[in-house]
Amino acid sequence: MSARKRPFLALSVLLLTGAAGVAIACGPDFPWQLLDRREVTLAETPANPFAWEAAHLVPAPTDTMKAMENRWATDDTRAKLRTDAETTGLAPDAPALIATLRAAGDGDKAYALGEKLPAAVRLYTAAAVDYEAGRLDQAATRFQAVLDLPAADGAPRAVWAAYMLGRVAAKRDQADVAVAAFAKARALAQGGAPDPLGLAVASLGEEARVRLAQAGLSLATTAETDDDTVAGSLPATLRLEATGPLNVPALAQAVALYAQQAAHDSYQGVASLNIIANHLLDSDDLLDATVTDPLLQQLLAVHVLAFEDDRRRLHVLHTANDPAPYTPHLIWLSSALHIAHIGEPDGPVPAAADRLAALAYRRGDYEAAGRLAAMKPGPLASWVQAKLALQKGDLAQAAKFYAEAAAAFPATGDGPQGSALSAAERSRLAGEGGTVALARGEYVAALDQLMPMADTYWGDVVHIAERVLTVDELKAYVDAKVPASVVAGWTQTVDNKQWPNTLLDTLGVGYKYDEEADRLRYQGAPLALRSLLARRLMRAGRGKEALAYYHNPAVAKDARAYLDARDDAGSAWWAASRARAWFQAAQLARTKGMEIMGTEGVPDEAALQGAYDVGIGQAMLPPAGAAYVTDGERKRFADSAPQPDQRFHYRFIATDAAEHAADQLPHTSQAYAATLCWAVTYAQDQRIATWTDDPATIEDPYWQSVVRRIIERDKQAQGRVAALYQRYLKTGPYQPWAAHFGHACPAPDFDAAAKEWWRAPARQAHRWIARNHRKAVIGGAAALAVLVAGTALLLVRRRRPPVS
Repeated sequence: MSARKRPFLALSVLLLTGAAGVAIACGPDFPWQLLDRREVTLAETPANPFAWEAAHLVPAPTDTMKAMENRWATDDTRAKLRTDAETTGLAPDAPALIATLRAAGDGDKAYALGEKLPAAVRLYTAAAVDYEAGRLDQAATRFQAVLDLPAADGAPRAVWAAYMLGRVAAKRDQADVAVAAFAKARALAQGGAPDPLGLAVASLGEEARVRLAQAGLSLATTAETDDDTVAGSLPATLRLEATGPLNVPALAQAVALYAQQAAHDSYQGVASLNIIANHLLDSDDLLDATVTDPLLQQLLAVHVLAFEDDRRRLHVLHTANDPAPYTPHLIWLSSALHIAHIGEPDGPVPAAADRLAALAYRRGDYEAAGRLAAMKPGPLASWVQAKLALQKGDLAQAAKFYAEAAAAFPATGDGPQGSALSAAERSRLAGEGGTVALARGEYVAALDQLMPMADTYWGDVVHIAERVLTVDELKAYVDAKVPASVVAGWTQTVDNKQWPNTLLDTLGVGYKYDEEADRLRYQGAPLALRSLLARRLMRAGRGKEALAYYHNPAVAKDARAYLDARDDAGSAWWAASRARAWFQAAQLARTKGMEIMGTEGVPDEAALQGAYDVGIGQAMLPPAGAAYVTDGERKRFADSAPQPDQRFHYRFIATDAAEHAADQLPHTSQAYAATLCWAVTYAQDQRIATWTDDPATIEDPYWQSVVRRIIERDKQAQGRVAALYQRYLKTGPYQPWAAHFGHACPAPDFDAAAKEWWRAPARQAHRWIARNHRKAVIGGAAALAVLVAGTALLLVRRRRPPVS
């Protein structure tokens, strides 16, 4: 037997990497995005996480048996769980008494000490002591005695006793007896006997070990682990070793049992299937011998799809100077399939034809992929055919197959074909369909296809809704699909609870996690879309229309106040009133701008509360000529940019509004100085710190461009601050607080500024008279003489008799 040697990887690491990759921004709480690298997204091979596939190798169970496992439990934790289970419902002194029996070291002594315990508990505990001491005959006798008790008396320990009888028989190499005992344990549990430790599900794994032994294989435990976990615990400590010639039917029986165990949410069942698949894939002879068995064939196919590097994606990402890494299992399994003539044009339909179609697509054999996909219609096969259409550049045909695949799933539940794809992959299927619609210029349709998956692909929804659709298209869509009546009374929630550290929830990309579909931040997508529209309408100068779409009453109130202030700024009669309105608008724009008018995605990132300037949506589109991006999308993207297209763009609006307020005021007023002070403050808020002033020191081109953009923005902000301060110095009045101009600004006194319009000329006249007393006296006398002369002349003219 020729074995392919490689280091044995930590099982926990393997199970955490079993999903097809998708483009994702780097940072906390960023959602999955398909539109970042569309050519990568649409080239990737469809593949479920291995944990999900392992739990779906056999039909879903209809019984009520449950696995009771904790992947990270220590020996002490396991002992406590057992103690809790075996003392529940007993007398208060039972725990201490059972502990005494356990410590007796001999079953006969333990039995003698347990006369106060119920018969089943007494017999079982004494038998367990014998089992631990290696006295298997005595242990088996007492375990059987538990089962011989009347049903009501034996029930509390019946499942336990049958399970342990199976383990005793396995130690004695009595395969048939062991199999019968494990089957009895499951029957008792399904009949209602207590099973607090989940031994019925565990018996599936124990029975599978018996079948492995019959197959010529055994599980060996390593002394140390690769990840410093406790030696003897399951993760990374088990491997298969050959003990004799391979018996393929027995191995298939073992895999079927492990698959049933995995279907009951057992991590150990998943882990065991992973170990078996790895063992088979590392040997030419084993692959050739097992690839023709339908169940083993499917196990091998889903394992390679889940864990091997996706060469279709790597082909896009890597270059000749940076080649894609070698993926041996894909090549070795493909070779074994070819040797066995599986999937040949005139041969029988393989059990895993749709999975084999995906494998053929991954290795670039498009002819075989199309042939295999046609053999077993279903969502996965249609998805593969959509990928093949994309390879040919036929977007219309790809869209047809995506729709066909999506239609295979009913609105609720999995349905008869539902086991073909996990919940996460179904979301991805719909997301790719939306990506193709976008590439075809069907912009509203693209949003419609992605919106049901918005909890997963919120960033992609944001890109289309905020930067691709026109305002009118988005408004029409929201009015039709997410009217106010749909979201009335709906409160958006954020669930930050930790995932339970039990069962398959611990697998990261695994089974249970997929079913939840990343519903942490994006549960309120319909609400969020309405708010996105409201802010976009506000940015477009359609604020009155926007008010109906803010779902938060407090935000709607602020938005209305902002609109009123802008209206007053343009229509108030008195200049001081216009200044007051401009300043109110500036304050609202600065303090409430994110909620009133901020972009959901780039550059404001309202979805992330502004914590990052990228992460949701698209900061830029790929260069001209990039695949799957239309010229129409590019134009729409440019036309929909916020003004200015800068992070926290509303801070620029606040700065402008504060300076407009100053424009309305007399330069001698305190309000003039104060509004300019606030304009400087808002301009300073436009600055963003960066970790270096020299972008040339950064190797990564992307981050180099980010730093250059930040530095340029910082220079512009510094220039605005300097210009505003110079304006104050040249035209404004002295103020004692101006030593901290832009850092400690007082409230503008607009009432005083209103009076300043007539007080300022009077003060100027008084100052001139004080400085030019002689001229003032002469001028005053002259003015008085002119006034007297004019008055006299007027009187004379009135007394002169009229001419006849």
